[in-house]
Amino acid sequence: MNQSNDILEPRLVAVDSYYLSVIDERIQDLSNNAEILSYALDTIEATDPASKGVICAVQATLLSNSELAAELSEQMGTLILQPRVEVISHE
Repeated sequence: MNQSNDILEPRLVAVDSYYLSVIDERIQDLSNNAEILSYALDTIEATDPASKGVICAVQATLLSNSELAAELSEQMGTLILQPRVEVISHE
């Protein structure tokens, strides 16, 4: 999303729970992939301090992204389980 949240107007939109579930699955995939890549970095045996520092920084970022994605997935789960809203037309 290229727009800042500060300039987005609040509005109600209809979103299918199936669509939210698909998005949630992608978020979980991102979380899992980041975690797997982070642990894969443990297999690299660097001897110089600079390389070790880079590996550590990348690993920390990947783990942070994995945790953030897990939190987003939890929020998506809450949205998916929201009760159905009935729309009444006044035509």
